Amino acid sequence: MKYTDKKIVIIGAGPAGMSLAASLHLAGLDYVILERKDGVGGQLPLIHNDLDDFVVGVYRDGLDFVQKLIDFNNKYRLNIEFGCVVKSVDSSKKKIYFIQNDIEKIHAYDILVIATGSRHRLAEKRLIAGFEKDVYYRISHKLNEFDDKNILVVGGGDNATIAALKLSERGRKVILINKNEEMISRPDLVSEVYSNPKIVVYNNSELLHLSGEGLLEGVEIINNNTGIKQKLAIDKIVFKIGYLPNSGFVDERIDLDDKAYIKTKGKYQTNIEDAFAIGDIVSGAYKRIAIAMGHGTELGNYFLKEYLVK
Repeated sequence: MKYTDKKIVIIGAGPAGMSLAASLHLAGLDYVILERKDGVGGQLPLIHNDLDDFVVGVYRDGLDFVQKLIDFNNKYRLNIEFGCVVKSVDSSKKKIYFIQNDIEKIHAYDILVIATGSRHRLAEKRLIAGFEKDVYYRISHKLNEFDDKNILVVGGGDNATIAALKLSERGRKVILINKNEEMISRPDLVSEVYSNPKIVVYNNSELLHLSGEGLLEGVEIINNNTGIKQKLAIDKIVFKIGYLPNSGFVDERIDLDDKAYIKTKGKYQTNIEDAFAIGDIVSGAYKRIAIAMGHGTELGNYFLKEYLVK
């Protein structure tokens, strides 16, 4: 038995794509990673808090973890092309169209693996216009800015409840508004939020508008069940309203869910033959670095033991 000589193209050099590439590289297979940025790690540099996904150790922040990826790449020299902005994928012709250094290029592939992850969902521009400096999406590197402030957290998932609990240690008061009937966060986090005397929760509620002279001074929210509006004194707002998948370049032949994440089955196979997806871009995937890395490692093992074996 031997491996096929198929060309594998991985889009994205985050933890998922790097983990897959490591398996392929050490086996001597023909692959390349196309990465939009000038370095590895994807969204990791934007994470400023401790990373505790791993029982073998805790990383100081995303940059600390990125350095480990850089160290690995310096040793093994993975085949990565940086600065590649993918514009489209034609899965029928098996071609990727991208721009690198202002030059339009095409990469043909035999096997495609999409590992482009996701990004924070941002608030509507019209809603926060004029108050951008008091609006946050990440808080760990700016916790001192919340000292003794009235803080509004928007969202009902794990990230929202974790942020509310963290901010309750610094702020005067934390209000959490959640558009759903109940919070969708883990039960232990929800219980902790409700038992915290500094946190007030408004379910079935949404943010209508912000107010203030130069600085944010207040907000108006509405209860979607009763239609009752309420004004709150607020100094800072933290949005934890989910993520958006980086799937805009994916062609229409590949099935997406209603949020534009890529549907997969079995070993991360899409509905198109020879097209796979791993990491945060996968429909239903829980967003943890260790899980994304596990996707890459598991797919690599599948390639090496089954999919690419003649």
